[in-house]
Amino acid sequence: MIAIPLKLNKENSALAPLFGKAKWFAFVENGNITIEKNEAQGGSGVVKWLLGKGVKTLIMQKMSQPPYQMIKEEGSITIYYVGSDRIELPEALNRYEADELVILDDTNAPDIVKSHKRQHQQR
Repeated sequence: MIAIPLKLNKENSALAPLFGKAKWFAFVENGNITIEKNEAQGGSGVVKWLLGKGVKTLIMQKMSQPPYQMIKEEGSITIYYVGSDRIELPEALNRYEADELVILDDTNAPDIVKSHKRQHQQR
C-alpha cells in the first residue's frame, strides 16, 4: 500500500508539503485510491497510523527528523521524495510508476530535513 499526504480531499489534490501536518492522505492499493482524513497528531503519530494500516511505500515532500527516524528504525516503509515543487497526486503517482522518484535514505535525508527546518524558521 502507498500513502501520500494531500492538501485536499480530492484525487487531483496537490501533495501536502509537510508530512506531519497533512490534513488528508491518499492510500493506493491495487490501483484503487482512497482518501482519508488524518486524525493523527504530528509526524510521529502519522507514522504510527501508517504502520497500523500496513503502508509499505510513502511518497512525500518534507519530513522532520523524528518521523524519518521512526520509519527507518521500523524498517517496513520505503520513503520516496517527490521534490519540493508543487505537484498533484496523479503526477506523483506517474513519477513513482516511471521510477523517477528518489528513495530517501541517510545519504540524502539530511538535505531534505535541513530544507524542512529552514521552512519552519521562515514562518
